[in-house]
Amino acid sequence: MHLWQFPLDLPPGAYLALLDPRERARHEAQPSGTGRDRYAVAHGTKRLILGSCLGLPPARVPLRVGRWGKPEVAGHGLRFSLAHCGGRALLGVCGHREIGVDLERPRSGLDPVRFAARWFRPEEAARVAEAEPADRWGEFLKLWTRKEACVKAAGGRLAQSLTLPVGHGPHAVADPSGRLPGSWWVDDVQGPDGCAAAVALAGTGPFRPVPRSWAPVTHGPGCDPPG
Repeated sequence: MHLWQFPLDLPPGAYLALLDPRERARHEAQPSGTGRDRYAVAHGTKRLILGSCLGLPPARVPLRVGRWGKPEVAGHGLRFSLAHCGGRALLGVCGHREIGVDLERPRSGLDPVRFAARWFRPEEAARVAEAEPADRWGEFLKLWTRKEACVKAAGGRLAQSLTLPVGHGPHAVADPSGRLPGSWWVDDVQGPDGCAAAVALAGTGPFRPVPRSWAPVTHGPGCDPPG
């Protein structure tokens, strides 16, 4: 399982040219400015990386939306998940196991103790509340990213992740309510500075993340991706 980190604050033109009509429509729906530019870079780079894995030009990577709304590569066993945090992104790529990645940083206006007390499991809320003040955001984000990674691997919705018993350390997670069928192996991974990150793969088998990095585009649209 490979984890690619890459920057988003780059000129978007070369990346925008790689997007398919559905991605372009979503790009146009973004508020103008930094968020729109970052969307183009994130999804253009996603195509460059997937194209390099498949031996295809990035614009020809056959992406589609799966049954539960999760993006997937049509006709291939390759699975992927994309997350971003400010000016950095994380792309997880795996063969034949559904994958979810999440990347988060502290958010202004959100109280991690109050949020955890309302939405998380009691033992998880206590873990956040009992942490030292300087550590509360870190404890909260470890739980949040693990929950989000699991629900993204399952192709579910955010609300379904909040009560998942994700604990800490590498282990298998299952939804005791049965709303999300199956199980996922989840673990924390190294994210960009200031961000917490987690990865979940379908099933109960452990995984070994392989960190990767991607060089910014320096060539014209439609060219082969850089080595």
